[in-house]
Amino acid sequence: MRTDFRLMPVAAYLIAACLAMPSVSFAVGGPSGTAVTYATQGQLGQTVVNPYGLAPLTAVIRNGGYVLKKATVRIVPKKGGQEIRYEVGPQTLRTHGGIPVFGLYADYKNKVEVTYTRVFLGEEKEFKETYDIWTAPVWLDVTGNPAIPQAFMKAKITKEAPKEFADRLYFINNLGAVDSKGSQAVWNNPLGGALQWNNSPRNAILDTKGEIRWYMKPDKIYDSETIYQAGIMMGFHQNDDGALTWGYGQRYGKYDLLGREIFNRRLPVNYADFSHAMMPGENGNYFLRVASVDLRRADNTRVHTVRDVIIEVDHDGNVVDEWRLFDILDPNRNIVLKSIDQGAVCLNVDVTKSGQTLSAEQIAKLEAQQSFGDITGTGAGRNWAHVNSVDYDGADDSIILSSRHQSAVVKIGRDKEVKWILAAPNGWRDDLKAKVLTPVDDKY
Repeated sequence: MRTDFRLMPVAAYLIAACLAMPSVSFAVGGPSGTAVTYATQGQLGQTVVNPYGLAPLTAVIRNGGYVLKKATVRIVPKKGGQEIRYEVGPQTLRTHGGIPVFGLYADYKNKVEVTYTRVFLGEEKEFKETYDIWTAPVWLDVTGNPAIPQAFMKAKITKEAPKEFADRLYFINNLGAVDSKGSQAVWNNPLGGALQWNNSPRNAILDTKGEIRWYMKPDKIYDSETIYQAGIMMGFHQNDDGALTWGYGQRYGKYDLLGREIFNRRLPVNYADFSHAMMPGENGNYFLRVASVDLRRADNTRVHTVRDVIIEVDHDGNVVDEWRLFDILDPNRNIVLKSIDQGAVCLNVDVTKSGQTLSAEQIAKLEAQQSFGDITGTGAGRNWAHVNSVDYDGADDSIILSSRHQSAVVKIGRDKEVKWILAAPNGWRDDLKAKVLTPVDDKY
């Protein structure tokens, strides 16, 4: 038997029928009343894929109006693939209004096995069910750069994981090319800073088979054309509660793995240009590597600084403390700056300068010209420190930071006094040179 689909005559009939209807108002798709009309599987409610709009390879199987006490989730692996299995407690079941599903395969009809305890009319009952959950292919917006492949990311397994590591998941924090719609603004009033440091985010979790099992679709929280929604996403950490924290540009945030926002805040107004480090502290606060939004220098000029301030913020976003490195260290130490290849990563320079280094005269000329911003040079308002990481040591209430452009690891106390410096002794001021660690073994 053959069936032909003739769309145009049907469309014409519908138009004619509509025109023939009397001018009476009808309720089309009105309230559902006491029924819920979503498609369901099993004994619970509807399945919501990408429930918070940020993590397309997650889902929630809604509770269907029941109380759920506990659950277990198993993502059935592909042939030769890696199983993901986890338990879910009552707090998480309440928070998401059902069973959270993490670790789905992309562009695939996933089989998800769930067991759960359901409470209804005072009776507890155990269920075991399998749900089918379709997902879309992994995709992100492209940047328009023809020189860089625009595919998201692919992994090639060169060595199989041993059995004891087979269930590991690996978080990849990467960045794409500079978006052709972004990086079109710099700071003004005053000048300086690193606002233009803006590459599109590429964040994913891969299993030991090389499959993407989670990725961030950042459209809801990231916009390369808006200065307070853009920036490079960096400093990811999984907190003790399982949620992720990180920062980007003028913001810092915390989300769970399903993409539920816990907080997403603009940096306190005295600071700008987050990158590299957002470290959870033992005291429950967060330590962020930022910059000063308006520093009055000794010569009375005012600038945005570059990657040289650490702030401590509490749960409510209050700035508990700050470490202004241009006051604590020596922003005029240039011995490392003179040795850095000007084609190196993270420097806003012409790649044709690869292999070249700066001279003391060239560095001094920047000051004479009052050139400021994300450029290699000494003095506050230039990239003299480039702090890559910060950690908190609760043992003596201090921070430990790594400064790329000073080639140093430095420990600084709450009193802003330097405790020690791990670096070459060359070029430091006398007071700081006394804090440089010396080897205790003459072999080093």
